[in-house]
Amino acid sequence: MHAPLVLRDFAGKIEVTPDAYELKRKAIKAASSIAKVETPAQQIAAVAALREVKAVIVGMEQTRKTVKAPVLALGREIDNTAHGFIREVEKQHGRLSGLINHYQKKLARERAAEQDKINSQESLAAKLRQQAANLRASATNKYTEAEAQKLEAQALDLEMSTELAVVPGIEKPKGLVVRNKINFQVLDAIVFCQAWPDFWKWHADTETLKLDRMRILDELNREDCAGCFHKTRFPEELSKSDDRRLVQPAGLRVYEETKTHIR
Repeated sequence: MHAPLVLRDFAGKIEVTPDAYELKRKAIKAASSIAKVETPAQQIAAVAALREVKAVIVGMEQTRKTVKAPVLALGREIDNTAHGFIREVEKQHGRLSGLINHYQKKLARERAAEQDKINSQESLAAKLRQQAANLRASATNKYTEAEAQKLEAQALDLEMSTELAVVPGIEKPKGLVVRNKINFQVLDAIVFCQAWPDFWKWHADTETLKLDRMRILDELNREDCAGCFHKTRFPEELSKSDDRRLVQPAGLRVYEETKTHIR
């Protein structure tokens, strides 16, 4: 789709009027004549010049707003037209994205469950072989040897089963990009600020603290799990699951998020 939104019948040329230039010239001339203010007379002259200078500034500010008003109104109308046009499309975009995200999460859970099953079988097979080796090391009769062979047969069955097992792939149509990232929610800003002050930025102009969200996300999503949140000295802030990325910094809720988009 090429240029779905167009602007017709619009033209404008910005210029300063000759009267304004004349007022500016007189104001600058009046101001330039004031070199010092050391007497009442000089102060009167300075105030008069200041009044002329201010008149130019105030006049331009007022006319600037007046001239700009219809342009701003046009800008709002453009935004409203565009947003109104895509409102229903955006709803469908959000709905379809949600369905795809849900399906991708389901596939990921199935894949993880199958991998856990294979890992468990491999671990059990190794234990059975070790038990068989221990029996042979202390074998005293044919019954002990028979039991060792039985354990080895069970281990072989498990090993064959894991070799034949297929971990399901995650289906992705061409152009679909799936990202599993760690995200977070601030539950208690004061607690998090006290525990991790380095992740806040001070804005002197407004005298406010602002969370450095991107830096926190970078630390949480480090592939080596070697970020500062993962090296905490407090056990209660470490992950409670096998996924080491799901740390629990004070004041935050950390969770895994699946996001999809079309390339």
